[in-house]
Amino acid sequence: MSHPRNPTNPLDENVWDAFCDQLKRAGRLVLDSAPDDAFDRAEGLRYVGRIAGHALQSFIEDSDPANPSIAGLPKLGGDNPDYVYASAPLSSEYEYRLWGNRGETSFLGFGTYQGDVGTAEGLKLSGYLEGADLESDDTGNFEIRISCNEQPGNWLPMQPGSRQLMVRQSVRDRRTQRLAEFEIERLGAVDAPPALDPEVYGQQIERAGQYVHGAISQFLEWTNHYAARPNQVLKLDEALASNAQGDPSTHYYLGYYELRPGEALQIDLTPPECEYWNLQLCNHWLESLDFRHHDVNVNHHNAVADPQGCVRILAAPNDPGLPNWLDTAGHQRGCIVLRQIGTSTPNDPVCQVVSSSGLGPGKVGVT
Repeated sequence: MSHPRNPTNPLDENVWDAFCDQLKRAGRLVLDSAPDDAFDRAEGLRYVGRIAGHALQSFIEDSDPANPSIAGLPKLGGDNPDYVYASAPLSSEYEYRLWGNRGETSFLGFGTYQGDVGTAEGLKLSGYLEGADLESDDTGNFEIRISCNEQPGNWLPMQPGSRQLMVRQSVRDRRTQRLAEFEIERLGAVDAPPALDPEVYGQQIERAGQYVHGAISQFLEWTNHYAARPNQVLKLDEALASNAQGDPSTHYYLGYYELRPGEALQIDLTPPECEYWNLQLCNHWLESLDFRHHDVNVNHHNAVADPQGCVRILAAPNDPGLPNWLDTAGHQRGCIVLRQIGTSTPNDPVCQVVSSSGLGPGKVGVT
């Protein structure tokens, strides 16, 4: 049964069609930017679906800053296998209490942000609290106030226009260590969330579609920039980094590997004295590789160095029986991300393509 069109109904203005068109544009962008390889193209379309699912959840289901909840983040923008990411919606009109337990984390960082990735404004840091400065009790319990006005104790600043909380935590061994836990509430909240507002929903679905296309487009710039300089790891270009500000204490590097059959990428790094460093492999779309089932990253905890402190990392499809091997997990090409935290003197890695047939104990390895 059809119903007469209501010109005052915001959902009659092809809102859903516009969202679907944004998904089609994102899919077309991925296919047009994909290497000529069915595997990379399929991963690209899966990536579009993942980002679309996150956008619908983030901009609609978990979007109310008056009733915030903690949610995870998808594989996006070189997500770190050592990190667990969480976010919650905020508004600078409110004040919040964030509480929990720091678990067995080796690094914690709490940030408030304005804007978002994939927008003209970009994602901009508006306030930050380092885990090293976090006051907690003997069992690791803590409480943080989030507001524009300074508070005693643990305070995470907001600025007018702050709209998102992001939490990063890292563990030395994600498979065995206990993660931090968080909860959040708006102070003074007394009312239940209102019923769905059709006009607001129309705006949310529009933003979700813009996010899908915008985020994918933004991080493809990163990939394309470094794919033009394959098999190197270089400092993250400041112009690219400015639209997706991460942890302010981190020095970011990005690279791209592209290996033919029989090749491996050798990366020599002498890490500086720092709180943490790691190097990881991603696919062409800047998604971390499958770290649950493959060794795709190495960090300050598990790296094996030579007597001079140099860590020789080998990215290869098969295990050469040497330390610091990173499994390409079926990928011929993709991105590389290096992070160095808590140092004023980050060290640049040196890369070269080597023959994988020459790898093995007693052949090519830690110098």
